[in-house]
Amino acid sequence: MADINFDCPQCGQNLDAPEDMAGWAIDCPDCGQKIKIPIPAGQEPPRPEGAATPEDNATTGLIDDPSSSEGPKDSTVRIDIPEEYTRPEPRQRIVKIKRLR
Repeated sequence: MADINFDCPQCGQNLDAPEDMAGWAIDCPDCGQKIKIPIPAGQEPPRPEGAATPEDNATTGLIDDPSSSEGPKDSTVRIDIPEEYTRPEPRQRIVKIKRLR
């Protein structure tokens, strides 16, 4: 997997990040400002492992079509998520920094 090379928009520090971190917000290691890792042109941000696609959500039958329900509009609906759909543990990410000064 290739790294994404970009510059911090605030301080100009040159940074490298793994491709699977495209779209993430991080703190610049040099100036500390929040920056977003750019998404390479022509690519979608990587989908987390096990994440459902919009098409999957429509065909699982786990969520009823809200337009077919007979209830008051603009009401809150509680959705219980089965235990097998728990969020995976976050992985440790390492951002490589190149200093060019």
